[in-house]
Amino acid sequence: MATKFMSGTELFMFECLMQQTPNMSRANKEEKRIKAQYIGVLKDYMREYGYGDIRKRVMNSLDKFIFDEFIFCNEEHRDTFWKMHTRWTKNTDKKDLDAMAIIYLLSTHQEFGTILANYVSNPLYVLPKMYSGGNDEEKYNIYHAVKMLAGMESGLEEADLFEDEIIDDKILCLIINAKFISRYGINGYQDKKRRKEPYINNSSKHRRNRKLFSYKGQTLRIK
Repeated sequence: MATKFMSGTELFMFECLMQQTPNMSRANKEEKRIKAQYIGVLKDYMREYGYGDIRKRVMNSLDKFIFDEFIFCNEEHRDTFWKMHTRWTKNTDKKDLDAMAIIYLLSTHQEFGTILANYVSNPLYVLPKMYSGGNDEEKYNIYHAVKMLAGMESGLEEADLFEDEIIDDKILCLIINAKFISRYGINGYQDKKRRKEPYINNSSKHRRNRKLFSYKGQTLRIK
């Protein structure tokens, strides 16, 4: 009787909200925890793999994106990625982390839709050498990053990521996160065992100075 009475009053809406609030708070707290863990591992990744010089540029851009296990430009980018990622894992090898990173970048714009659909549905599909979607600088840089991840000849090189004038911070952030996906996969950054890496003999700033090496955030000079 009390439920029937409340359902016919204006208080019923507020009663429902009061019941939902604890669950919503727990969900928000869990999302913040995962996001903090993600950002922490992303920082470690940049330090250990020679991207320390651009870490601030990447971090300054994170707040401009939405978060759903990874960062996305907007809801459309997020929905397209998860849809295509699900389709990909049903048809091909889930361990191909580079492919996941490519799908992540191709999901950023509708103009990549045909290329993305062919890439996901046909394991033998070869990415086009050129993107013929106009002169948009953002899409141009993203597609060259896709080619770089795919091991194709690209107009974008590792050294270009360190130059402010070549790509803006938003695109840089997307590219670094794509590289992050290609390293850890979709959920790998949440697994502490997978984050325990041996010494990685990667030159700082990608071989611009062969005597400097990065290890756990510290720069070592080899004489």
